[in-house]
Amino acid sequence: MRLKKKQIIHRELIDSFIGSCSTVRLGLVSLGEPYVVPLNFVYLDGTVFFHCACEGRKYTSLEAGGTVCLEFDETHGIDKRGADTYYTSVIAWGIPRILTERGEKIRVLESLCEKYLGDKRKITDTMADGTCVVGVPIDTVTGKENRG
Repeated sequence: MRLKKKQIIHRELIDSFIGSCSTVRLGLVSLGEPYVVPLNFVYLDGTVFFHCACEGRKYTSLEAGGTVCLEFDETHGIDKRGADTYYTSVIAWGIPRILTERGEKIRVLESLCEKYLGDKRKITDTMADGTCVVGVPIDTVTGKENRG
């Protein structure tokens, strides 16, 4: 990282920030070109989880394997006089895993409901079986921030 003073060096701070974000951007290679998709997600035990359709461009790319990139950011404000932006950003990499175990899928889907809807909805076996759930354990992570 070029500006070491902006680097977030404590993993606990990075993990806390990831957990507080509402959107992650998933970067992968699809059809031979870069492909970035914003997603709702939940962060549990060092793994980013999200759901998607069990077909289509994103699913096909995830199923093919290989490392993906995850980007999280938040803007805290702008210093107009100094022409500067206050922000926190994290970039992480990992290898996605499509979940197959129903109990694990239900746990993740209920956690997603709790995060975005405010309550832990009952996920039925049928709902879990019809939904693709993906986990990306974070292998490598970097973070930086400018708080002014």
